[in-house]
Amino acid sequence: MPFGNLTLVLLLIALGIFAWLATRSRNIKSFQFQISIFILIWITGEIVDLLGEEGVVELFSTSEIGIYVHVFAMAMFSAMLWIRFYLSEKSGKRIADTLQEG
Repeated sequence: MPFGNLTLVLLLIALGIFAWLATRSRNIKSFQFQISIFILIWITGEIVDLLGEEGVVELFSTSEIGIYVHVFAMAMFSAMLWIRFYLSEKSGKRIADTLQEG
């Protein structure tokens, strides 16, 4: 089995795992759901990029669609973190990772 096929199989297994985790969380506001969706988008970009490199799928004249999916995933991740930070500041809740003086 060439490494490209092994990578594709492992990516599909990871895709299934994170899809299961996203559906299991059932709450769009939960961090588990949001990070699972981010990882699903990221893995999809990897699969598209791998299939483009192998010449299996030609979506555009250039095979850079995987990069665009990665950029979308990073934009979504950044927006998710900023929105969570903004809502925690607005509600007055403390973020768990803040340093405590003592």
